[in-house]
Amino acid sequence: MPRIFLVDIDGTVCENVRNEEGIEAMRKAKPFPESIEAVNRLYDEGHFICFFTARTDEHRDVTDEWLTKHHVKYHQLILNKPRKIGKYTEYHFIDDTPARATTYKGKFTKFVKKFKEIEDFD
Repeated sequence: MPRIFLVDIDGTVCENVRNEEGIEAMRKAKPFPESIEAVNRLYDEGHFICFFTARTDEHRDVTDEWLTKHHVKYHQLILNKPRKIGKYTEYHFIDDTPARATTYKGKFTKFVKKFKEIEDFD
């Protein structure tokens, strides 16, 4: 079944570059080839790839250029993801569609089923 994959950019398909480091640092960000290959494989398998990043509108062009330069396949780019700041250190998505989340730990591997306790509505 085809899925929609929301994928972060910094620290996922390239080295982590904070917005404050600027456009030139983003332009020179070191790619993670294995991650790019994994994203491209998901794209080729027919999944919808959407990059969802805390980069801002002013970073759109450099981000598109970087993704193109490194041959990353994707359908959509969404900017302005809320940043983890202060006491807010986790994301919790609420949607009417079932969602799964995977914490990226430096390597894309095969998906396996795991059962974990989650917070949900009563």
